[in-house]
Amino acid sequence: MLTEDDVYLDSLPEEIEVSIGVPLIEVARTLDEPIGDKEFRGGVRLLLEVGAVVAPRMPSELRDLFEELRLAMRGVTVR
Repeated sequence: MLTEDDVYLDSLPEEIEVSIGVPLIEVARTLDEPIGDKEFRGGVRLLLEVGAVVAPRMPSELRDLFEELRLAMRGVTVR
C-alpha cells in the first residue's frame, strides 16, 4: 500500500528521488526503530548533504523543508 509520502516521493524528478530516497528511508527507520540519537542525527546529516546537491532542482516546498531542517540541525553534533 502506498502512503501519501510514497506518492509524493514517486512524483519527484528521478534525480531527486534517487538522491534523497535511501537517506530518507534510513531517517524514517531510526524513528520507527529507536536505535539511538547518534544514528538519527547521522542519518539527518546525510540526508541534508545529499539534499544540498539536488536542492536547486527540488520543488520549492521541499527545498523549504530541507532548509528548515538544516537550520534546526545547526549546531547539533553527531557524536
